[in-house]
Amino acid sequence: MTKSLGRLIVIVLAFVSGIIANSLFKIEQPAESLTTASIINDQLLKIVKYPSHISLKGLPVEERKKRFIQLLVPLIKQANREVLSERAFILKVKDKKDKKELTEKEKQELSYLKKKYRAKSLKELLLKVNSVPVSLILAQGAIESGWGTSRFFTEANNIFGIYSFKGAKCLKAKNSKACLKVYDNLYSSVKDYIYNLNVGWAYRRFRELRAKGADIFTLAESLDLYSTRKKEYVELVKNVVKKNHLERFDEPELASNGMGTEQ
Repeated sequence: MTKSLGRLIVIVLAFVSGIIANSLFKIEQPAESLTTASIINDQLLKIVKYPSHISLKGLPVEERKKRFIQLLVPLIKQANREVLSERAFILKVKDKKDKKELTEKEKQELSYLKKKYRAKSLKELLLKVNSVPVSLILAQGAIESGWGTSRFFTEANNIFGIYSFKGAKCLKAKNSKACLKVYDNLYSSVKDYIYNLNVGWAYRRFRELRAKGADIFTLAESLDLYSTRKKEYVELVKNVVKKNHLERFDEPELASNGMGTEQ
């Protein structure tokens, strides 16, 4: 090995180590400190600490949108893959159950998932345990958090304006009795949003349309109960998707693996 090659390897290793160390130990950080490698690389997400208490204030509008998307897309993809992993297990169990070949461990896991997703049957479970299009999550997150500038985004890691119920930790809104949920990090907020769409009574139509392979704009039509603005809110979601070309982030593999109930 030549000296120049050895020196180059040392520099690269030092750079990567610096990125990982910065991501591991910085919890609160301004947008300017976020590196592309630390927030976009799916592999790094497995070893770094999830982003928390991020501030995107003070950035020009287009730069803010870019940073918001870079921050959320890897988290959304990972959360969707977790749900699809659960779905894959359910499909596997479905095939085996017909033959009465379930192990005790599989029976316990199935029971846990039914309880988690409030489902009484495998059919209902498959309707609920499914991915959510990246573009839809980005659009709602952008609307609810002002592209990462709201007080709840920065102080509570709450991206989607989800309220707190049953005594959970919350951050009170100013001049209002409303109290929004507090999350440990932004990834927890993304996971809770997906779970909310998958189990909430208000989103049953969303789940039914998703099972039929509906496109993003048809799915958006079913979110009228997400906000008191109803139809006006639906149009806002669709406009945010269109204006920012968010469909480009939707993954065909997630759709094909997760959309239908018959597989």
